[in-house]
Amino acid sequence: MFDWLNTVKTKLKTGYILTIDYGYPAQKYYHPQRTDGTLQCYFQHRRHNDPYVNVGMQDLTAHVDFTSLQRQGESMGLTTIGLTQQGLFLMALGLGDRLTALSQTPQNIMTIFQRRDALHQLIDPMGLGGFYVLLQAQGLTDSQEQKPLRGFTNP
Repeated sequence: MFDWLNTVKTKLKTGYILTIDYGYPAQKYYHPQRTDGTLQCYFQHRRHNDPYVNVGMQDLTAHVDFTSLQRQGESMGLTTIGLTQQGLFLMALGLGDRLTALSQTPQNIMTIFQRRDALHQLIDPMGLGGFYVLLQAQGLTDSQEQKPLRGFTNP
């Protein structure tokens, strides 16, 4: 299941592995209220839960158990640098400043609204902002590991 992680790890001497995807830490992933599993189907940009309709014409996906991914990486010798949600990650990288700057740049008002909407979709916790972001590292010095990275600090 984690063959891809081993492949990336063996190719990486020094650096980071950044994983962004649908998913949850184990406490949410295996929560008793989540009785429907994580399989999701997408057909014409619409989500549903029936993999037996639109066979061969839809995308199927499942959520990632980020705790298992993190633990597997650590068992291979990777260091976990951080785990957060995409919305928080992007805000810590300065997306809030970008949103503010859009309003101050002379442009067509419709262009401003379209760009703001696109950026808001990336941070919406009920949508793309709810993706998880896991950063793992290999071969860093102690001082590199201790240096806080901007996407994993509080915005």
